[in-house]
This record gives sequence, C-alpha cells and structure tokens, in this order.
Amino acid sequence: MHIQEFTNQEEWVAAGLKLIPQSGKIALSGGTTPAPLYKQLPQSPTYYQIDERYVPKADKDSNQKMIREAFSPQKFYAFNTSLPIEESLKEYESHLPENFDLTILGIGEDGHFASLFPHQNPQGKTAHTQTENFAIKDRLTLTAETILKSKAILVLLKNKGQVLEELKNPTKSPEEFPALKLVNHPNLSILCLKN
Repeated sequence: MHIQEFTNQEEWVAAGLKLIPQSGKIALSGGTTPAPLYKQLPQSPTYYQIDERYVPKADKDSNQKMIREAFSPQKFYAFNTSLPIEESLKEYESHLPENFDLTILGIGEDGHFASLFPHQNPQGKTAHTQTENFAIKDRLTLTAETILKSKAILVLLKNKGQVLEELKNPTKSPEEFPALKLVNHPNLSILCLKN
C-alpha cells in the first residue's frame, strides 16, 4: 500500500494522472471526488463502469452521467439501467475483461467502495446490492473479487482522514469496513487530498 497525501488539488490530480496507463482497460467509479482527474484522462484506453445507481442513465444521480460529463471516452462500457436488474448485470458481464489494468475507486465514510457496503459480500463478477443509507437503494456493481483481480488499484480520497486512518491502523473487520479488503492488494496506491 503506497500512500501519498496532498493539500493542493492540482498536485493531487497530477499524481493520479501519472498512474494512469495510456492504453489498456480502466475501471472508473462514480461520485464527485474523481471528476477533476477524469477531465484529463487519455482517450485511448477502454473504460468500464465500476458501479451504478439503478436510475436512468440521464438521471442526475447516475454515475455514468457524471463520468460522461467529466470526459467523453471513445470506448466506455456501462451498466444498462433500462434493462431489468438481472438482465443488466448479465449484459454488462459479457463486456468485462478478465482483469483491469487499473481500477479507480473512492471510499465512503462507512468504508464502502464501489457499491459494496458493510456486511455485504456478493459473489461472482457483478452484483445487485442495496443500501438504506442513501436515497437510491438499488445498485449494480462489480464485486470485490472482480476489483481485486485488477493489476493496479488507485484510491482517491478527499478530506477522508478517518478513512485513511482506518486503512493504516484497522480497528474494524473487513465485513464492517469493506475497504480493508483492498489493503493487501500488491499494487494499491492511495492519494489523499486534505483541503
């Protein structure tokens, strides 16, 4: 686990961009934290969505809408939320590579990453998960098993000092704080912005 801490957003983004391959297969998380980095991503890789809220793709809460607003990837595979959940998962799995060259993640205060929340451990490549902690309860997500097959994982944190501390000095189990499943990955980089 390689950790870098920053107080300047431009330096944080620049450090992240240095870890992005110019080609290959890259999995992207949603949320607002990675948007400044996404605006500068190279066009040549093939991009994949890590997780999605089960809402129409044009909905304000759609992760793929956020990704497409940040940049316009030429090759981007996303969950088709116009399909029933199980069909969407199956259709998306048909596009997945054996592994990703890089997976870009954020981590929530409760330790969730992708849409993998505490006390959930779905199996397979993709899964339907649910949460009571957010307005959109139904989620479509890559599983921890799929994410951990990535050649490299980049975690972007913004003002998440408690999350970083839990990763460095765990007081909880991986079931209680799912992001702890990431710490033994052989090529994990964590870039933490404090501003």
